[in-house]
Amino acid sequence: MQGDIDPCGRYADMFNGFFKSPNMRSTYKPVFLAALVDIAAREEGGPLDAGRWLSMEGGRVRVDLELVAVPFAKYYWDMAAAFDPRHLPARMADPDNPGRDVNIVGLIHDEIARMKEEAFRARAGAAGAAKAARGRRRGASTSAPAGGAPPTLKELASDKMAGFRGRVVEKSIKPEVLVHLSKDEFNLYKVGRGKDSIVLDEGGVEYMRRNAAMLKAALSDLVARHLEDNNPRTLHVATMVDLSRWHEDKKEKAAELEGKAMPPRDDLGPLYAKSLDVTAGLARLYRPKG
Repeated sequence: MQGDIDPCGRYADMFNGFFKSPNMRSTYKPVFLAALVDIAAREEGGPLDAGRWLSMEGGRVRVDLELVAVPFAKYYWDMAAAFDPRHLPARMADPDNPGRDVNIVGLIHDEIARMKEEAFRARAGAAGAAKAARGRRRGASTSAPAGGAPPTLKELASDKMAGFRGRVVEKSIKPEVLVHLSKDEFNLYKVGRGKDSIVLDEGGVEYMRRNAAMLKAALSDLVARHLEDNNPRTLHVATMVDLSRWHEDKKEKAAELEGKAMPPRDDLGPLYAKSLDVTAGLARLYRPKG
């Protein structure tokens, strides 16, 4: 690449400054930056190598926010399917809907409800559609885990999910990320005309491409530590929010960790025996007299 390629200069200082003082109330900022890293490190011909959303302007790269919405939404959808964490402290929850502490989560649940209704309509016709609509009104606003396999990057980039991407851009990325990162003096990008795109220097894109693994690891750590604070009873948070893995890989890793945490079966016999001895002793101690 040509342009102001500065892999060890101001971009390193910029990211290091963010890691030292991320000023996070939620997880939007690191997830958004991870999405930009994915776009910078995209594979030729892959779902993020989308010519309709990328264009070169001299020494700069214009990125449509609809493209950023693809990995951005994928990360949140993976987390919702894995363990549906709280992203904000409980004290900051919406009193009218405490389950939706971050609006991207609500958008995902709404999209799941819409997809289920669409599938039901296809199977059951008009009668099924009416029933599905009634069910959506009753339950679409709940915070139940997303469940099932999240959509792939290719599916999220498809024409079928254009409406969802648009809602992610308008209701999450624009109001919750662009404004707040600019206040932090994070000058990695400029907001494009009409605020439907961002413009990055080629040097910044090249820095993220060359340092993708390191940046994703650091961003994952920020997200994991933030979620651990708000989900203290959840196990394997770091694995389930690893921004370098997608959903199926994370599920396999979490299952592997669970397996290692369980005691070998040979140990269960003595434990059961001790438990029975204690139970019998308590029964004798507290047996009614006479």
